[in-house]
Amino acid sequence: MGSCASVRTPGSPWCPSKPEAASIPLRAAKVSHFPLSGGVERRESHADNRVMTGASPHLLEVRYASRRALLSSAKTERGALTLFVPTPHRVAQGESVRLAVTLGDGDERFEIEGTALTWTQAAGRDGVGGFLASFLGDHKRRAAEMIAVCAQRPLSMGTASRERLILRRNCELKVANVQFPGELRDLSQTGAFVVGRQFGKLKAGEPVWLKVEGGLFGLGGTWLEAKVIWQGKKGEEQGLGLRFTGNEARQASAIQRLLDAAGR
Repeated sequence: MGSCASVRTPGSPWCPSKPEAASIPLRAAKVSHFPLSGGVERRESHADNRVMTGASPHLLEVRYASRRALLSSAKTERGALTLFVPTPHRVAQGESVRLAVTLGDGDERFEIEGTALTWTQAAGRDGVGGFLASFLGDHKRRAAEMIAVCAQRPLSMGTASRERLILRRNCELKVANVQFPGELRDLSQTGAFVVGRQFGKLKAGEPVWLKVEGGLFGLGGTWLEAKVIWQGKKGEEQGLGLRFTGNEARQASAIQRLLDAAGR
């Protein structure tokens, strides 16, 4: 993608002229550390080495040498999205951080907010330190859109391995023996986004079952095993991000049938 303007959509987290940072609180997710790419540069807005404190997170300006360098510093694992942030600035584990991200080979500027999973520590041959940041909820969506831009993929894909189709179907979400009515908003082979008045009771990490009305997932409808990955807004709607966890052939073929029907 050539410029920020060519990919800007309502609610998107970047703007080269008037950046705005999100201020929604974020919770940390536990994932493993991964090495810093050798092609990463950094630029800090704070020259001192004091540990960040206080409820309002400091803004750290971070510059990656290229889109590829940013992509190599990002990782998704079991639904968690993390980014290695190169910086000599001391950041404490659990601190909320605001990141102003720019690229050496592009004009885009992204502002995202996350949580430091690790303390700043030395890493790499040049001795430059950094920390691992995690993103959840609406912040994860913004970070995922940044990754989609860098990977030159549709924004709707985020970090998904396959593009999601936008659709509207009535559905049911089952937790234990309780069923909640809702609506399916988008779907891919790996996950879905659903909305419903009672979905606010569900938390990230909770196992659920999803069924689409009208037998669209097979005769009488097939219950799909999934897990809540995040809760928050996607566009203007509040809902749940689900990741399918079942690996049965029947489930995979049922999802593909709906994708094929929606894509016609």
